[in-house]
Amino acid sequence: MKRVKMNTTIKSIASGKVKNYTFGENSFTSAYKKDNFLDTIKVTTLGLVEDEQADDRFHGGVDKAIHIGSYTHIEKNPNFDKLFIGCNILVNTIDENEVCIGDVYNIGEVVVEVTQPRQPCWKIGALFGKKSSRYISKNHATGWYVRILKEGTINKNDQMSLEKRVSLITIKELSTYLKVPPTNKELIDEILNLESIAQSYKNDFLSTLNKNHK
Repeated sequence: MKRVKMNTTIKSIASGKVKNYTFGENSFTSAYKKDNFLDTIKVTTLGLVEDEQADDRFHGGVDKAIHIGSYTHIEKNPNFDKLFIGCNILVNTIDENEVCIGDVYNIGEVVVEVTQPRQPCWKIGALFGKKSSRYISKNHATGWYVRILKEGTINKNDQMSLEKRVSLITIKELSTYLKVPPTNKELIDEILNLESIAQSYKNDFLSTLNKNHK
């Protein structure tokens, strides 16, 4: 079993509203800037009650109810805007190298299950600059999405504790596999058969596999 910090704490909680932006000659909407910081929030199966999503084809829904990220990326890069990761929740100490797909965590009253890494899009560069975008891509600082197994309230400084682990595949590895897929058939089968992985990730993973086997 891979060693992992079993507990951490909630550094911050934030929601975001859909806003209009201009990038060059293009206009777009985004709720990526989670700038409404909260001490406590009610969580349902669709996420934080005050949070919004600009494009529900790629964000939100049961399998992507909350976006969690690691505050360690901010600590390593103090010049970065604290919003650049675009997370609803930032946690201390643990990151994409330690969180595994299918992990079940207790956070306050809430129970969550890790479903997939976030897939960064071009809007990060438009909102925060190329430096931030490159950092996220290079370091797989994607954060991770969760589905809600038990609704309730989350508070800033709550403990986030690992309740169950079903796989040793980390979020960083899953993020990597969307660019360079594994060749090990057993690993591929495990990814495709894990019930905890969001179907949207499986679809993108299969697309990457097909491209690399042509």
